[in-house]
Amino acid sequence: MARFSLIILFAFMATGMFIIKNRVIDLENELAGINAKITEDQKALHVLKAEWTYLNDPARIRDLSTRHAGMKPIDGGRIISFAAVPFKEGSAPVSRGGFIRVSYAPANSRE
Repeated sequence: MARFSLIILFAFMATGMFIIKNRVIDLENELAGINAKITEDQKALHVLKAEWTYLNDPARIRDLSTRHAGMKPIDGGRIISFAAVPFKEGSAPVSRGGFIRVSYAPANSRE
């Protein structure tokens, strides 16, 4: 009887080890697939970063704006201070609590 119990115990252990081994192999294959996907995504990200750098090159943007939109760089003399901005009559900037209101709408309708 003891010998039969040992044989049954051995059969259960062998079956359990077989199941565990197959589960480990499946998990290793899944891990290899995930690592391959990570590598693929890193390569795609590298390509996208290079493309983004190319698309945002200031010289390229300047050339495109000149060719397609007829835009030109502004002169330094055209830049003015905030104090030089013309306001409508009676709607000069109003300072309240550290903020400057610069809208053209009447003060009572916006607050």
